[in-house]
Amino acid sequence: MLKNLLKKQLITFATAMLLGSLALSARAEISAPDTDIKNAVDAVLIVLKQDQTDKKKVQTVVDSKVLPLFDFTLMTKRAVGHSWRTATAEQKKTLVNEFRDLLVRVFIAKAFTENTNRTVKFEPIKVTEEEDQVTVKSLIVGQGKSPIEVDYDMKKTAAGWKVVDLAIAGPRLALDIYSVQFRDPLQQNGIDGLIKFLSDKNRAIDTSAPISRQ
Repeated sequence: MLKNLLKKQLITFATAMLLGSLALSARAEISAPDTDIKNAVDAVLIVLKQDQTDKKKVQTVVDSKVLPLFDFTLMTKRAVGHSWRTATAEQKKTLVNEFRDLLVRVFIAKAFTENTNRTVKFEPIKVTEEEDQVTVKSLIVGQGKSPIEVDYDMKKTAAGWKVVDLAIAGPRLALDIYSVQFRDPLQQNGIDGLIKFLSDKNRAIDTSAPISRQ
C-alpha cells in the first residue's frame, strides 16, 4: 500500500513538473511586443526599396507579415463599445470582417506602402512579465519630410502580442476615430445599421486591390 502511494506521488510530481516546464516554455516563446512589429516593418521596407512600384508584391508582404499581428476582433470591440454585447455571434463576425476591410484599405496598407524612401525608428520599451498591455511607439522619418508618429497599442494574448489599436499621426483609429463615427448608425438602427454603414463605406472605396482574410 505504501509502495502504491509513493508511486502515485511520484507520478503526480512528474506531471506537475512537466506541466510547469511546458508553461515556462510557452511563456518563453512569446516575443517582446515590439519584436514582431519591427520585423514586419523591416520586411515591408526591404520590398519597397527593391521595387516600390510592385504594389502586388508589397501588398503580399503586408498581408503575410503585418496583418497577422493585428487582433481585429478586439479592435472592432473597442470601436463598437457597449453595443458589442448586444450583437449576435453572426453580427460580430460580419462587423469584424467589414471593419477589418475598412482599416486595411484606408489606414494600414497605406501606412506601410505610401511611406517610401523613409526609415522607421522605434522607441525602446521595457515590459515586465506581469504587464499585458503596452504601446509601441515609432517614428517614420525621411529627408526633407515631416516625421510621422505611429503608435501601436498592443495586448498580450494566448497567441502572443497583438495590435488592438493604431494611431497614425494623431488619434487612435478604434477608440477615437471610429468609435465616434459609429455612434449615429448604432443609435439610429442598431447593430444592423452599423453593419450597413461599414459595408457602404467599403463599397465606396476603390477596391482594385483585393483584401485577403487570413
